Amino acid sequence: MKAVLEYWPAFAQGLWVTVWIAACIILGAALGAIILGALRLSETLAIRVASMLFIEAIRAPSGLVLLFWVFYVLPLLPGMPRLSPLTAAILVLALDGAVYGAEIVRAGIESVHRGQSDACHALGLTKLQSFTSVVLPQALSQIVPAFGSLARGMIKWTSIVSFIGVQDVLYVANFVRGQTYETVTVFCLLAAVYWILTVLCGIAFSTLERVLPLNRALRASRASIQAGPELNASAGVAS
Repeated sequence: MKAVLEYWPAFAQGLWVTVWIAACIILGAALGAIILGALRLSETLAIRVASMLFIEAIRAPSGLVLLFWVFYVLPLLPGMPRLSPLTAAILVLALDGAVYGAEIVRAGIESVHRGQSDACHALGLTKLQSFTSVVLPQALSQIVPAFGSLARGMIKWTSIVSFIGVQDVLYVANFVRGQTYETVTVFCLLAAVYWILTVLCGIAFSTLERVLPLNRALRASRASIQAGPELNASAGVAS
């Protein structure tokens, strides 16, 4: 264990790279999921079909195959850029998360009653205004919990970035294992790191879920309903 702890600066650097990648891909996936989820519900048939084909094309291969394709194959095509390992990792994992999150967003949007959109149309709001100001804020109460589970999985997805040379915590762990031969200690420490990261991610999304406007309104409504019988009972005793 002492030999492993001598490499703690390298572990700290690898952990920072993992956290940075995880934060970038979760935010990127969230934005991409909202866009793709909205396109899946477009009234234009061509847009719906194109978005569906794009989602299925990205979901079909595994994340590792897609990562290898973008990093190794894409630069071989005429006019295509050669991406750095970090850029390729963030791009692929964010895109992979976006296509899975798109179905979560689609289901969340469909859970909002159609009358909300009709009311917005009657008030003269554009489709974009209706979506961003009325529909999406209500749908978030359904989207955030499910996306939180996806985000925890995405943190574990970051482990594949070491295959293209990104020096994340797994890359460092394998290096330290080769130097110290402390296989059990190193991989127990690695498992603890991923466990802590996923727990922290779950706490963050649970907190976000609690502060959503619709959820706060529902809690306030339940509190007022529960307080009603108590107030009536107190009034009866006082009389």
